[in-house]
Amino acid sequence: MKAFLGVVMALVLVRAQGTKPNHGNCAEQYCITVHTELVDFNSAQKSCKDKGGHLMTVRTIAVSNVIADLLTGHTGNFWIGLRYMSESCAGSSLDLKGYTWITGDEATNFTNWKNHESICSQRCVSLSRDDPEWTERHCNHVIEGYLCEYNNTNKCPRLTSESSFLYETPFGFAGEDLQEVPNASNATHQHLGTKYICFDGYWRKAPWNCEVYKGGCEHDCHRWNDTFICTCLPGYKLESNAVRCSKVHSDPCLQANCSQECVVKGNNHVCQCHNGYELAEDGKTCKDIDNCDDKSLCPGENSYCVNTAGGFKCHCKNGFTKEKDTCEDDDECFFGPCEHTCNNTIGSYQCECSEGYRVSSEDRHKCTLYCPQWECPAVACDINKPFQCSCPVGFVLEERQSDYFCIDIDECEASSCDQNCTNTPGSYICSCYEGFHLSGNTKCIKTEGLSTTESVSISTPTSRSPPIDTASFFSAGGLLGIIVSLVVVILLMVCVIHHSMKRCGKITTDKGRSKDVHALEQVTTEKYVKKRSITNVNYS
Repeated sequence: MKAFLGVVMALVLVRAQGTKPNHGNCAEQYCITVHTELVDFNSAQKSCKDKGGHLMTVRTIAVSNVIADLLTGHTGNFWIGLRYMSESCAGSSLDLKGYTWITGDEATNFTNWKNHESICSQRCVSLSRDDPEWTERHCNHVIEGYLCEYNNTNKCPRLTSESSFLYETPFGFAGEDLQEVPNASNATHQHLGTKYICFDGYWRKAPWNCEVYKGGCEHDCHRWNDTFICTCLPGYKLESNAVRCSKVHSDPCLQANCSQECVVKGNNHVCQCHNGYELAEDGKTCKDIDNCDDKSLCPGENSYCVNTAGGFKCHCKNGFTKEKDTCEDDDECFFGPCEHTCNNTIGSYQCECSEGYRVSSEDRHKCTLYCPQWECPAVACDINKPFQCSCPVGFVLEERQSDYFCIDIDECEASSCDQNCTNTPGSYICSCYEGFHLSGNTKCIKTEGLSTTESVSISTPTSRSPPIDTASFFSAGGLLGIIVSLVVVILLMVCVIHHSMKRCGKITTDKGRSKDVHALEQVTTEKYVKKRSITNVNYS
């Protein structure tokens, strides 16, 4: 049965390729089709090849006569499979004058040249109904059509001559007078409607495999155990030929409005549903059964059930792969997704970092430097390149007795907090006075009725001047106080600038921006190394 299906389906595909032929016939182990479309020689050969054949080889007088009959009623020139291939202008076959069949050989029992002189030039051959002689022309000429040839093996004989049959071939043409019927052809009795299919030289009566021409059924074809049966739509019944359906005028199913199937029982009808569906309360509609209500369908804690129309499917949870009938855990660590250490877990995995590092908040597969204290030893130092060490973000490199340490920067010296700032290892925290709350990360906004203090940790602080509240009017004493305050502020700024001029220049952050160390370093640190190349590793 599989061989039958494979062969027939292959020939069905041949029928589906390209344009339908205008006419065709079969004789002497092959079939011929006529195609009327404007093409050159190479395009014609490609079209025949796509359909499973090649341009026609006219090797006998019998074939020439068949072609003459097929071209009746067709005007114009048609390509055949003959082209000039000789390189020496002295072909090996005198009959073909150096020409070769498209099949690559020169065997022939018949020639019909219009010009018997050798041309010794690249040409291809055509013929016509009015002029059946072989005419040589340039292969790139566009003419009216072409003839295709197909092997006709495992053919079937005509069915009994006493009955009239219509034969439909897989090559796209049909007829009642075919002398040789190609494999995979259909034969339909003109009066009884009985159908047959040709397979390996023998006729099989319908219904056959439903995947081939719908089993030969007029309406629908269904598989029942190991056999195939034809079925009819509601209001029709199967005739004695087992393939055609005729209308039943008194069929109660005509007005039943069953959504899927209707079965006649006496003078009444019963609506039925396909597998995976059940009849609704109205007795007509079929609704899908949620098969996943049955917990035994997809056993195992690592699998789950997905309901489908009329059925269900078992899937594995993320991190698991189906092995036979169970879902087995995937070892994600096998592919090395983690920068440092990978620990496989049930259904997932977890990345861990070496001492002095922690998992990045931006990428759980990466590790960044980490120091939970005010100072830590520097890492990745190169003795050949002094000061080429790495520190976490928020720390600055310091040399101490030929050793290098990462010292926390007091970001609060130049923080952008509106009110309170608390320095932390590698970062700082903004907070607000009682009666205010944070807006964003740094700004404090007065809130009516709020008496608690809120704070937030800032990973990447930015410098900005605190806002100054300006009154709508001043008293004389108030104005004097403001002037005194401004003088004090100016003196303090002069002191800060003088003090900062004695400190080292800049550090390079992990984001490639230079920041002034004077505004970031910790007040308690007495010494920073000037003009050092410092690599800061971003660690969130």
